[in-house]
Amino acid sequence: MQQSSRSAALRITRALPLLALLAVSVGGCSSVYIPSFIKVYQPDIAQGNVLEPEQVAKVQVGMSKSEVNQILGTPALQDIFHRNQRETYVFYDKRGKNKAFQHTLILLYDADGRVTKIEQQGDPLSQAPSQDFPEALRNKKADTPSSDAPATQPSAPATATPSPYDLTPPPAGTGLGSTAPLTP
Repeated sequence: MQQSSRSAALRITRALPLLALLAVSVGGCSSVYIPSFIKVYQPDIAQGNVLEPEQVAKVQVGMSKSEVNQILGTPALQDIFHRNQRETYVFYDKRGKNKAFQHTLILLYDADGRVTKIEQQGDPLSQAPSQDFPEALRNKKADTPSSDAPATQPSAPATATPSPYDLTPPPAGTGLGSTAPLTP
């Protein structure tokens, strides 16, 4: 009897370090406390189509699929089970730790490819976060002259520094290999 109790005690002493290691490793799997002064970076996530209220308002029942695609662009999802009958535009935008914005626009088509139903789900487009467009794209609408405004002639040619993205060659005599004398 003493022999069996010794072997049992020996097994327990051998298993004790393994049990301690198991307890520590399982404890490491629990959630980790992060103090409030440590800021964890969360990248901005934008997916799908950027939908603007003006664009969505232009889509009307009876429009063809090509007209809709010209206004809204290519849809994020096309239903493979109902080919050419349903298109889904998804606008998802999450900025850092803020709540995600999601708006879904579903367009249903008839057999002729005309819009029969427009469904909108999710957050209202009026609450969409502002999109950070480059300055050139933001002012593009303001630069194009409207048809009702009179055309005006520029008063003087611009003497500003040429854009590095301009593909036209510089005027003769202004490049590095020019023979024009340098003035101090």
